Amino acid sequence: MRKRIHSIQQVNITSPTKRESEDAFIVHESAGIFGVLDGATPLTNFRDEDGHNGAYLAAQLFKRHFLNLSETAELSKEVVKANTKLQQEMLAYKVNVEEGYERWSTCVAVVKIKENELHYAQLGDSMIMISYEDGTSKVLTKDTVEGISERASRQREKDRKSGKKIPEETYYREPLNRLRYNRSMANRENGYTVANGMKYIEPYIQSGVVSLDNIRDVFIFSDGLFHPEHTLHDTYRRVREFGLISYINQVTEHYQTNDLRVDDRTAVWVTF
Repeated sequence: MRKRIHSIQQVNITSPTKRESEDAFIVHESAGIFGVLDGATPLTNFRDEDGHNGAYLAAQLFKRHFLNLSETAELSKEVVKANTKLQQEMLAYKVNVEEGYERWSTCVAVVKIKENELHYAQLGDSMIMISYEDGTSKVLTKDTVEGISERASRQREKDRKSGKKIPEETYYREPLNRLRYNRSMANRENGYTVANGMKYIEPYIQSGVVSLDNIRDVFIFSDGLFHPEHTLHDTYRRVREFGLISYINQVTEHYQTNDLRVDDRTAVWVTF
C-alpha cells in the first residue's frame, strides 16, 4: 500500500525577464509520480510555430511523457525514452544537433512513490531532498551544473596541451562564447548532465531508492530556489518554517535587492 500523502504543493513562477516559464512541474498523483523540469535557456533564436523556444519545448515534452505513465513505470528508463523523443522532435524541426548549444535541453528531477519506497531519477541541477521526523534533511541528488565553467576552462587547457586548436581564454570572456562551449560539456566526463537528446545518457542519470520510513516530506525544486548565501539544507528548513510561497518571496527579494538575475522558480512539495 502506498504511503499516505497528506498534501501536495506545487508552484511555477516565471522569471520577470522571460516571456514564459522554461520550467515545468509534474504532479501525477494516481501513478505516484512527481517532478520538476528546468529547461536550459537557449543560445539560439529558434522559435516554433507557436513562438516557443527549445527550453520550453524540452521541459513540456518531458512533462507530457511523465503525465502519461502508469504506476509500474521505471523512472530511469522513462527518462531515456523521453530523451529519445526529444531527439526526434529536434530532428523534425531540423535543429543542428551536431552543435551542442543548438540542442534543446532540460534538467530533470522526478520521484515515484511506490509502496513504502521513494524512487528517484535526476539530470542537471534540479534537486531532490527529503526530511525526516527528527527534523534532519538529506540531499538525494548532486548538482552537476555547479562549477561547470571552471571545469570547462580546465578542459580547454588540457585540449590545447594535446595539440587541439582551441581559442585563447580571452575569447571565452564573452558570455555567449563561454556558454556555448559549456553546452559542449553535456553528458561527458568532467562535464554536467542534462536531457538534450544525446544517446547513451542512461549512465549519467542519478537514480536510487530510499525507504519512506520516518520520512515526513519530499521536496523537488529548480535552481531558481537556490539562495546564494544558504546551503540547500538551510533552504529546505526555511521552506518548512515559512512555507513555500513565503520562502520564494524571500529568495526573490534577495536576488532583486542584490541586482542578481531572478530565474524561473518551480517546486513540488509532497508531505506525508
